[in-house]
Amino acid sequence: MENNIVINNNCWVACIDMLGFKKELLRFEKQSGVGHLDGFVKILYNDILDALKRGEKDWHGRVCTCWSSDTFVFYTPDDSVQSFNAISAAAIHFCCRLIWHSIFRFRGALGTGQFYADKKNNVFLGSAFIDAYEYAEKQNWIGFIVTPSAENKIIHIETVNNMPSHTLLYQYYQYDVPIKKKKPKNGNILIVEYTERLFAGKIHSFPSIQERFQRMQNGLSQKDLVKYENTFKFFKQCH
Repeated sequence: MENNIVINNNCWVACIDMLGFKKELLRFEKQSGVGHLDGFVKILYNDILDALKRGEKDWHGRVCTCWSSDTFVFYTPDDSVQSFNAISAAAIHFCCRLIWHSIFRFRGALGTGQFYADKKNNVFLGSAFIDAYEYAEKQNWIGFIVTPSAENKIIHIETVNNMPSHTLLYQYYQYDVPIKKKKPKNGNILIVEYTERLFAGKIHSFPSIQERFQRMQNGLSQKDLVKYENTFKFFKQCH
């Protein structure tokens, strides 16, 4: 898709957020001093961008990408079946590449709604992005899910086209995804943990992903280990 094409439509949007990015960045700044962030880009960021751009290249004309700091986004020109299949494959393969290269932990979501994208002027906004971003942010594990709005859209498409239920979600497994949410109470902020029944991507079904994933948990804090334990439970239950 050309950079000068403006999208203003109902679209699919996948948002993937890197966990631990801020910590790694600040550690690098402290160790390297001023004027050396190009080293951080070469060591870590370029590999992420290569994986992102590969997804765009593989689905040229169906999937575009953009990014800011530790948030990476795939989006489509419309909300058709073909576009869903393309963005779903691109986003899941991107997640697998992150694990394969042991770059960063992540959480992501595929949403839908209105989306405006002017890549040339770097303007991206709309309910589709909000939908994907909010669901990416609140997951308490390493994974990629389909938002309820996107699921409802898929059900509608399948119904209209007389398709069996969840035909388009063959790369996903319905699961009680661990969620963590901030909730104000008596002037304080409480962290509420619960689960939400969502369709989660079968990222562990790709070759060597589980083995690579297991190596990434070495030397983690208890807080981060919880995310890994939650993810391993999903791997075991979803075959």
